[in-house]
Amino acid sequence: MDVTTKATTSIRARLLRILILALAVLLALLGIAATEQISAYRNASATADNARLEITLQGLVHELQKERGLTTGYVGGVQQFSAKLPAQRKATDAARQQLDVALKGREDSAAGSVRESLGRLDGLAGIRKDADDGTGVVKDTFDYFTTTITVLDRLDLGLEDVHDATLRDAYQALQVLGNAKEFTGEERAIVLGSVRAGKFRGDDYGRFMEIRAGRLAALDAFPRSATAVQERRLDTALTTPDAERALSYESKAVHGTGKLKSSAIPPMAWWDSMTSTINGLRDVQISLGTDVENRAAQLESSAQRDLLLFLLLALGTVAALGALALDCVRSVSSPLVELAQQAREVAGSRLPQAVAAVQDGSSGAAPQPPARLVVADRAGAEVREVAEAFDRVQRSAFDLATEQAVLRRNATDSLVSLGRRNQNLVRRQISFINKLEHEDADPATLANLFELDHLATRMRRNAESLLVLAGESSPRPWSTPLAVNDVLRAALSEVEEYRRVTLRRIEPAFVTGSVVVEIAHLLAELVENALSFSPPDSDVEIEGRRTSAGYLIAIVDHGLGMDNQALAEANVRLSGTASFMAEPTRFLGHFVVGALARKCGIEVRLGEAPAAGVVARVLIPAALLTEKAVEAKPSVPAPRKAETDMEPKPEPAVAPVAAKGGSSAARTRNGLVKRPQRSGIAAAVSETDRTDRTTPTAPPNPERTPEQVSGMLSTLRSAHMRGGISVEKEKQQNAETNEGAAK
Repeated sequence: MDVTTKATTSIRARLLRILILALAVLLALLGIAATEQISAYRNASATADNARLEITLQGLVHELQKERGLTTGYVGGVQQFSAKLPAQRKATDAARQQLDVALKGREDSAAGSVRESLGRLDGLAGIRKDADDGTGVVKDTFDYFTTTITVLDRLDLGLEDVHDATLRDAYQALQVLGNAKEFTGEERAIVLGSVRAGKFRGDDYGRFMEIRAGRLAALDAFPRSATAVQERRLDTALTTPDAERALSYESKAVHGTGKLKSSAIPPMAWWDSMTSTINGLRDVQISLGTDVENRAAQLESSAQRDLLLFLLLALGTVAALGALALDCVRSVSSPLVELAQQAREVAGSRLPQAVAAVQDGSSGAAPQPPARLVVADRAGAEVREVAEAFDRVQRSAFDLATEQAVLRRNATDSLVSLGRRNQNLVRRQISFINKLEHEDADPATLANLFELDHLATRMRRNAESLLVLAGESSPRPWSTPLAVNDVLRAALSEVEEYRRVTLRRIEPAFVTGSVVVEIAHLLAELVENALSFSPPDSDVEIEGRRTSAGYLIAIVDHGLGMDNQALAEANVRLSGTASFMAEPTRFLGHFVVGALARKCGIEVRLGEAPAAGVVARVLIPAALLTEKAVEAKPSVPAPRKAETDMEPKPEPAVAPVAAKGGSSAARTRNGLVKRPQRSGIAAAVSETDRTDRTTPTAPPNPERTPEQVSGMLSTLRSAHMRGGISVEKEKQQNAETNEGAAK
């Protein structure tokens, strides 16, 4: 599997995707909930701040109410208030400063509306100046203070829209009480402004009655939002002696039908009783403000606690999810990775080693199957089931491999036994033929014996092919170096239609004796393959030359050739890496060549010939070449002379297999030498010289035993003898021709 695909489709990756998705959804939900919690906390905090601001603002309103009563009474003629005004004015200014301090640093909408409303206090200095100069007007003074107080008292600080019912009711009770207190203050001021005149000025009586009705309505509405404790506080404030005295004075003003007598309503007594009543209402108002502030602080603390708990819950949830992910990785992903690593070891080394031990069988002990896979204790049940299933597969594979190894070993032993038997019979047959060749001097009989010898030699090669496929060594070793030309002749002596083979340019070189038999066998298989797949009237050309990498032999046929896929498949077989049991039997020759090439470290490749057909390139590495033949004494007993008779014999002028490329050139009827037809052999060799040889080759196997030499020597001797007989026949024919011409 591709590494990228493996990385993107692994269980670990999929688990991480699921966990990341779940974590993203969880964080999104937690984010939404956290936003709500944070919003609730901010609202609670803002509510608490606004409640404190409301209490401070009511303090300023209270002082303005007192200054309104004193200023209006003073402008109306109550001179006793002149001594009280300076202190009251200082109290009003102090309340204003406290409100400014409360507003400092706040940029919210509530603070902005308060700052905007405080702009009306800029006219307070003019009202005070007019009162001091005696130019003040009762109505203007009363209207200024009343309008300013109404604006400040009706500011929307956001307390009416809170979600908490207790806080909302407390604020509404505070607002209702503030209205009742304001109406009481207006009553005090409007009476003080008219009492010295003995009657209400203008329409002040009507306004007085409206103000009184508003006060009563506010007091009646208070219980709707106030608690029982708050109602008792208000009842206590309204039942004091001063409050009852103020109510009696109020009753006289109401029933006076617009007339006010100083004797009936003394100004100072009216001021004191009404001020005491208003101060009582102020105390109730302060207690209500404290209730509002405490409730807002409680909501803020609760929101802070809920936010903290929520954050802890969110962190705990994320930590739990991470722990689950880690546990999932530890119990599934990591054990699976370890299991996969062990499986790769089983497939790459354990099982092959166990199978190799079965195939070897040299120790005699029964091979043991690969060890069971080890699973960590933290692994889940599914991983253990996978491990058990893989163990069963591994055991089945081992049993099957063991069975196949036994069958293959038995088949190989059968092939080896059959090949050895055939080889021994053929060797005895060749030895007997050699004996007949030495005893019979008749040329015709010798020719028949040589043909029979050639057939036996081919039979011996087929028997040796069985041994090669079975992995056995040839029983015909060779100890001394041999010329490439002689190796080629030995190879051609094992080919049926050797007369169709043309040897072109063969540069001199010597092959190490330890691989002579294998190379001759390899070349014989390639030449026979080339002859089989070329037209019967065409030749197979062979050329050899030295290259920088060793010695190159090119075998070119002029058949129909092969397509690219067939060439690629054939080269795989020729590399010695494929198994002959998985291919059709018609390719056994390729597997024989591949086995020999792999054993000797020779590179064999097929390719397209420059003109037409196929060229087989055999590259013999430089390590298998020597500079010249060196006589070497065998270290083992020499074989029988009948089998290895290689005494020096005169080399024929033209060997049968090289007649088309030898020194006896063909001539025309006029006696001119014919120019031989040029083939693609040179181009094929040149192309091979330029080919980059990067295919690794296996090191050569150990040398063959001395018994393997006999067949090779016999083949070489037969080739030389056939060449000698051909020369003798040619001489005899020439002699008869000359004798006939003389006659």
